[in-house]
Amino acid sequence: MKLKSFFRPNAQSPQELEQCRKKSRELEGAVEAAENVIGKLIKRHYNNWPVPPLELRLHVGARDSMANFWLQGMNSSTRVMEIFGEQPTAPMLDWGCGSGRTLTWLQGYPGWKKTYHGCDVDAEAIQWLQTSMRANVTLCGDLPPLPYAAESFGGLFAFSVLTHIHPQRHRQWYAELHRVLMPGGRAYVTQHGASIAQHADRPAIVTQQFDRQGWAWLEHAGHYKNASMVSESFTQQCLAGLFEVEDFKDCGYQNQDAYLLRRLG
Repeated sequence: MKLKSFFRPNAQSPQELEQCRKKSRELEGAVEAAENVIGKLIKRHYNNWPVPPLELRLHVGARDSMANFWLQGMNSSTRVMEIFGEQPTAPMLDWGCGSGRTLTWLQGYPGWKKTYHGCDVDAEAIQWLQTSMRANVTLCGDLPPLPYAAESFGGLFAFSVLTHIHPQRHRQWYAELHRVLMPGGRAYVTQHGASIAQHADRPAIVTQQFDRQGWAWLEHAGHYKNASMVSESFTQQCLAGLFEVEDFKDCGYQNQDAYLLRRLG
């Protein structure tokens, strides 16, 4: 991983430039060492699960390093196990599994290896997981329904999936999550909330839209980069009659709002 582009100082002397180059080389070495250690750890304890190719890593983040892919997956899998435990017994769904960033760290646990199901709209990522790792994953569409029978799962989680779905479709998707969950099943989802919509860097029209109607939609170029921002009150309206909010944390997962939901009915 080349990091020299991060160092663009207003250096006035050859000595200052050389110092910046030295720092860049040191940081590159540290990243390479970290990737080497993590790779050996995965080989020893996690069935030598491979890292997806660079282009697939960029489908789920702006940084292409293996270290970032592993770190984000470790963070998300840790949260999943905090909520659902290390050895679930009911089938579990990773809605928006991508190329297995969370799965990398779950598949080392027998309970998760047995109960894990994943789905994503990214056909390349799903094909890579199916052919390279024979993972239990399925391609799904941008719109409901998901490719599962009713009441198939005891729990599900979705990291930054609703963040790329237009707010006007959120109610429809919550109804679909309700359909595939067993009665009393739990769902953990993260979303862009007020802190994202009202950030100083946002265009004024986004903040105005959010303040006026409780949601905003910002289109970006790139892979799944359209951004949905929703207020807590808007989400409560979408959940009405389908889920109760067991826990809500503003910026509860990194910079995203986190909801732990329980299926009603």
